[in-house]
Amino acid sequence: MTLHSQPNPNDRRPVAATCVASRGLSALAPLGFALPCFLMLGGGLLSMLSGCDSLATVDRNTDDALRRSADQIGDATALPRYDPSKYDEGSAFPKAQPNQNAPLTTNPALDSLEVPRRSPEDATTEKVIARFTAMADGDPTAQILTFEDAIRQAQLTASEYLTAEESYIITALRLLIEEHRWGPNFFNETSALFTGSSDNNGRYTTAITALNNFGVTQRLPYGGDVSARVLVTATEQLDNAIAGDSQSADIILAANIPLLRGAGLTAQEPLIQARRELIYAARTFQQFRRSFYFDLATNYLQLIFQEQQIGNAERQVQSSREVESRTSALVDSGRTEPFQADLARQNTLFAVDRLAQLKENYRLTVDLFKLRLGMDTTTPVRIAPRALELPMPAATLDEAVKLALDFRLDLQTESDRVEDFRRNVDVAKNALQGDLNLALNADIPTRGETARSGLQFRPNATDFIAGITYSMPLDRTSEESVYRQTQIRLEQQRRNFRQFRDRIAIEARQSVRAIEKSQFSLLISERNVETSLNRQNAIDAAPDRATARDRTEAVNNLQQAEDNLEQAKRDLQVAILRYLETTGQLRVSNDGNLMLPPGLASPAQQP
Repeated sequence: MTLHSQPNPNDRRPVAATCVASRGLSALAPLGFALPCFLMLGGGLLSMLSGCDSLATVDRNTDDALRRSADQIGDATALPRYDPSKYDEGSAFPKAQPNQNAPLTTNPALDSLEVPRRSPEDATTEKVIARFTAMADGDPTAQILTFEDAIRQAQLTASEYLTAEESYIITALRLLIEEHRWGPNFFNETSALFTGSSDNNGRYTTAITALNNFGVTQRLPYGGDVSARVLVTATEQLDNAIAGDSQSADIILAANIPLLRGAGLTAQEPLIQARRELIYAARTFQQFRRSFYFDLATNYLQLIFQEQQIGNAERQVQSSREVESRTSALVDSGRTEPFQADLARQNTLFAVDRLAQLKENYRLTVDLFKLRLGMDTTTPVRIAPRALELPMPAATLDEAVKLALDFRLDLQTESDRVEDFRRNVDVAKNALQGDLNLALNADIPTRGETARSGLQFRPNATDFIAGITYSMPLDRTSEESVYRQTQIRLEQQRRNFRQFRDRIAIEARQSVRAIEKSQFSLLISERNVETSLNRQNAIDAAPDRATARDRTEAVNNLQQAEDNLEQAKRDLQVAILRYLETTGQLRVSNDGNLMLPPGLASPAQQP
């Protein structure tokens, strides 16, 4: 029988197991096991002190690590919400669940499926239009969803946002794991062994041996480790006629220090990399918040544009019906040919069909937007007609490139990863060395002349052992291959960084050109709307001189010009946001709102 009681920072059950083991073996105290059981109980108490509140300590340390990393990148808004209470606690000893090994599948046979057929009475034009209109029209009781509401909702329930937060938190937990490996690690191992044997006279003897090993290990900053242990052994003969009961203890101090391979700063590489990865995670999360804001703003502006398209299409339908009515009246009076009425009627049907399609596209886009926000897609909402009115930045190509190369967080991470790969080359080169290790050991025993020596240690009887071992690097084929791999990967990362830097410069220049192009399109669209209105007014002033085709073309051109104008307004706002994001100047507050640089912000928008 063997009982182990090691503290586990992620599970409190080992503490209870230690206490149970201590209570169980303490019952053997009358047989001479008081000392090892006392040490077992002491180890259990130490485990309780370090383990009972271990999860709370992990949570506090994780929160501290997140705050430090956010402070180190100079932006406290890059701090995720860490709430361990929302995660599944799990069970150390789960119960069997129904259908655990064979989950149920619902896949009925074809003959059991029932798909009713629509009757011809329900397929008439009027009923089809009525059903489609009912599905496409919005709920009049729907709540209004502003852009600020959408941002707040996304931070609470959006799957993308929550995943980004959790990725950041997981990186912080990885750092805690690595830092824990470099701290003092206590352990306590207890075992009880029952033995039985028979001698040549047929006498059967039994004995119980208890062993308790309590100690602490500590890694050294430049390689190797040191440890201190208290080892207690006790043997109890269960046959009173047989002598041989004994109990002894030892204090063992040991150190193992590498002098070549594994020595120096290379020993700290996992810790160094874990700390740097947390900074990278903070940058990545902040970059994600900015990109996520840009994406949501683009989606929201698209919804506003689609609403405006629907409004333009409704006016087009109304104008087309007026043209159709006027043309029919002219046909009835004999002042125009009958085909002109058919042409006007056809244009009205096209306008009605386009309006229905726009409404359906809008409803689908709204549902997809709610899905991205993490909202219930069955919740009826109406999009507020206003979102952003950003001023025009005075940007030049060279300034945009300089800002992007200076401020982009992802570019800084790519640059720092070059240094990571360079250190990997150093670590791989260190692995080519021979093994030269220094081993130190000291054993302080208890009194040897007594069978039950308790904890009466004798420092003057300490045994010291010191040794040095050298292993020649005769076969380093694997290590040499790894070394070449790290050299190649370093060159690859350097090329990746240069390519990423050049791509960011291209994006920065393109973002400036996009602003100018959008502004140019806005001016052209405004003139097109003005021209289309003038043409329609001219037709209305002399209706007898215009054909049905002239009127329908005027209506269609006005609708297209108005759509282009709204599209140009949207594109300009998106281009400004893209410029701020691409150059690293887009800032998002803790509540998810946009913070503009002082030159662009109004006094009310100043941070």
